[in-house]
Amino acid sequence: MIQLDQVHSFPIEEYLLTRLAFSPDGEEIAVGHKQFRTYATETGEARAEFGFGGFLAQLRYSPDGRFIAAVNVGDNHPATRGLVEVFEAATGASRWAAEAPLPVETCAFRAAGEWPAALFWHDALPVPGAPARAQLAGALVDPHQRLATVALPDFQVRGLACSDGGFVCFGREAVGAVQQIEGADLIFRKFRLLGLDPGGKVKSDIDLGIGAGVHALSPDGKLLAVEMVDFKNNERHVSLIDVETGVEANLLPLEANTLPVLEFGLGSEYLLCMKEDADDSFNRLRIWRTSDLKLMGEAQVDLAFHRLTTCLEHSLVALLGGGKLDIMSLS
Repeated sequence: MIQLDQVHSFPIEEYLLTRLAFSPDGEEIAVGHKQFRTYATETGEARAEFGFGGFLAQLRYSPDGRFIAAVNVGDNHPATRGLVEVFEAATGASRWAAEAPLPVETCAFRAAGEWPAALFWHDALPVPGAPARAQLAGALVDPHQRLATVALPDFQVRGLACSDGGFVCFGREAVGAVQQIEGADLIFRKFRLLGLDPGGKVKSDIDLGIGAGVHALSPDGKLLAVEMVDFKNNERHVSLIDVETGVEANLLPLEANTLPVLEFGLGSEYLLCMKEDADDSFNRLRIWRTSDLKLMGEAQVDLAFHRLTTCLEHSLVALLGGGKLDIMSLS
């Protein structure tokens, strides 16, 4: 078993779109769904407030903890444009912002140790009468300077990570293949996992089929954790996929009407999965070591929790739900 000891718990206004992110040093946590705040991890004291012009898809701290990037989520409204904004973590002041024709939904900072610091984000371009053209935009963080865009294959990006040698994108084909099923022409668009060099050249392309759902990319771009659906056998499970080799390991079966919450820790060294226990009225949090797929332990947590984030460098886990944010020490 793993042990979770409470560091701090405080009431908070939360929504299904509320996002969480620990600072790299574990000293604070950013929380919000549109306007967001940072709080001291140990005391819950509010530190800074941030105004953002859309509903949040992601919050990301820069590797040095000086900046927080926010990008907006798609809301199924055709007039919603994309927005990415970078704030000073200490003060909440906006450093710079960029708009996009379509909601951005995912972003990633250049890997720690690579200098100067840069942010990349999904920047799809609408094409009349056709799927949007996928590309990545980027900019140096401080001082702000736009970088050349990176063209992508026909692809709808849902997850992005910066790897040592370029980028990793998880998403779905923009244009599918037509198959005839019982006399009807159906279009199937597969999910794919792409490894790209810095110029956008495809280094690896892993076909995940049509049944992929909830997912998490490790921050270092080495692993993808994803809910996979086996339509033939009517089964679902959490899978761990190696980005370089495509090797897939099934870690956990999923019962009907349960959705996993997935998060990596220490880069790609550990995977955390929280899901409702099918037989009892609580969530079960599990942790695997990804190098050998060893289950390190599990713990029962409140059924109301629906989102988590980690800073395992400092043995911290944050759980959100039921109108509160619980920050836990993990051992």
